[in-house]
Amino acid sequence: MAATVKSSVKVFGGLLQRLTHRSSACACDMTFAVYMPPQAAAAPVPVVYWLSGLTCTDENFHQKSGFARAASQLGLCVVMPDTSPRGVQIDGADDSYDFGSGAGFYVDATQPKWRDHYQMYSYVKAELPEVVAAAYPGK
Repeated sequence: MAATVKSSVKVFGGLLQRLTHRSSACACDMTFAVYMPPQAAAAPVPVVYWLSGLTCTDENFHQKSGFARAASQLGLCVVMPDTSPRGVQIDGADDSYDFGSGAGFYVDATQPKWRDHYQMYSYVKAELPEVVAAAYPGK
């Protein structure tokens, strides 16, 4: 469950990182981003989970929103998961922009074809917070 850093960049005194890890909930590698504000160097900070919408990835919000200035000023850690499992082979997953890849809707799938990988509610609610806590102990 350990996360590997894919990239790091300093932003408004804090650190924005993209990480990847093997997800047990989604049975594939998952990528997410974390912004750690400068205040985290001295004390634990509150965490906000930003759940992007349809057709997004973990990158859309941090590339387009300008969030880091406010997160830095407020001392907020921001976690940005991907919207769905990537790189899994499911028939029909890439046939439509509003269903499948890029459209996990943060629910746990129940249909046999989807349920092995599309467990996004369980991933965001339980697994990802554990991965983030392990990657940033004491933050």
